[in-house]
Amino acid sequence: MLKKSTTTQGFTIVELLIVVVVIAILAAITIVSYNGIQNRARTVVSLSTVAEVRDKATIWSSMMSSYPDLAQLRTNSVSPPDMDTAGGATGPIEAKLSNPGVAIGASLDEVRADGGRTVHYEPCWGGLNLSGARITYMDYTATGSDRNVTTVVGNCP
Repeated sequence: MLKKSTTTQGFTIVELLIVVVVIAILAAITIVSYNGIQNRARTVVSLSTVAEVRDKATIWSSMMSSYPDLAQLRTNSVSPPDMDTAGGATGPIEAKLSNPGVAIGASLDEVRADGGRTVHYEPCWGGLNLSGARITYMDYTATGSDRNVTTVVGNCP
């Protein structure tokens, strides 16, 4: 009697399902990790912008005996005619922002809309002159509804 050889080739449906599930789990882990890395990168960009704005405002204050307002900080002019055009006497060269792409917003809406590249600069009035400033940035790694973080340079009453 001849026996028929029965060898199975290929994968069973169960084996294929297991492979698909494992791939799906790995893909989900990768996507979550990638989003976390992007959020940390946006926050680092914000912190870098905050550090530069804080340092330049402090230099301005030490040389001019007052913190700059938003227009002065953007244009490095003592009395600019408008927000983005230099005019009047030039401010201290040491206080000039090194990167023209540094985005300093006039409102918190700009901070939220620019993907972490914009910070909000709000000078504080100390009675006779600008005595400090609040610098607000978006922390993308924080959870919850309010991810705005404010740092203070100088004295803000």
